[in-house]
Amino acid sequence: MRSPDELKQALRGIVGFGVTPFHDDFTMNVSALRANAAFLAGHCDVVVPLGNNGEIYSLAPEERKAVVRAVVEEIRGRKPVLAGIGFALPVARELARASEECGADGVLLLPPQFVPARDEGLFEYYRSVASATRLGVVLFQTPGFNFSIPLLERLAEIPNIVGLKDEHGDMKQFVRQWKAVGDRIELLCGVGEILAPSYFALGVKGFTSGIVNFMPQTPRRIWHLLQQGRLAEASKVVEMEAMPVFDLRKKRPGYINVVIKEGMNLCGMKAGPTRPPLGPMLEADRAELQAILERIGVV
Repeated sequence: MRSPDELKQALRGIVGFGVTPFHDDFTMNVSALRANAAFLAGHCDVVVPLGNNGEIYSLAPEERKAVVRAVVEEIRGRKPVLAGIGFALPVARELARASEECGADGVLLLPPQFVPARDEGLFEYYRSVASATRLGVVLFQTPGFNFSIPLLERLAEIPNIVGLKDEHGDMKQFVRQWKAVGDRIELLCGVGEILAPSYFALGVKGFTSGIVNFMPQTPRRIWHLLQQGRLAEASKVVEMEAMPVFDLRKKRPGYINVVIKEGMNLCGMKAGPTRPPLGPMLEADRAELQAILERIGVV
């Protein structure tokens, strides 16, 4: 288990968001979960079970704990494990403690859902969850939930809050947040490969990836180019290889998850189906995905 400072220093490179594999009857496929964790450990710099790709919203509390336990046991410290947590305050605190007990290196704290709140209430939510664990905490900013500058500055003062995953993608907002707290917490490109060159131009050092689950050569190539400052070449790889998959993930509701699992299934990895309320991929879209992967040379 890494200290918060060690986790902060490790938030670099490719942050891989794993899936939760299911059998056809929608029960968890633990052996496939372990195999995918081992795969990600070989291709990522940080592994995240229980993000959106991990269908955290469709898992029972005990299943969430079981996912973290299995991933930590499989990776055995080779790479940092950042466990997704969230939901109601008592649940988030319980999941934070359980992640620590399982041996995770940190937690990715999803934003509160459904209830609009002022900064004072939000500060207390995040402060209370962070106080429930010794682990480093990474905040999660989404298209529907953004941190105001005053709130982010207050949260950056909490010792074990060490990072922010920005999935919003508003660069004007991000520049202001970077200026306000970039010297205290690690800010990540949380929109995947498509905006990684833009974020890295500002000084960001890590980006999230879902496609690393089945086409790892693309994010690795992008990462190596970004490290060398070859932003235009990285953008070309994004355009030719990552963007077609990204566009398909945006094509229909739920495809953000469905496309990742179907990509894995097409590549011979046992991701299985997504749980309801998400449904299966349409056959025409599956054929489109296969054609993309064949063109790239993955299948």
